Amino acid sequence: MMTWDRNRNAITTGSRVLINGTGKTGVIKAIHGEGKSAEQIRRSKCVEVEGCEGQYEPTELFRLGLH
Repeated sequence: MMTWDRNRNAITTGSRVLINGTGKTGVIKAIHGEGKSAEQIRRSKCVEVEGCEGQYEPTELFRLGLH
């Protein structure tokens, strides 16, 4: 699954990201957006980042690089 980060850069499973507000970095391990539109995905807490607890909105993330 693919969505867009805070700066409208494409992010997908395997993308390296920075979490806004925490300064933590990690790799996206899953995007849970089944049954949602692109805009609903972008505004819901559906992204799991390896090494970080919980799920994040794509708008809370900044892409640092692709896999």
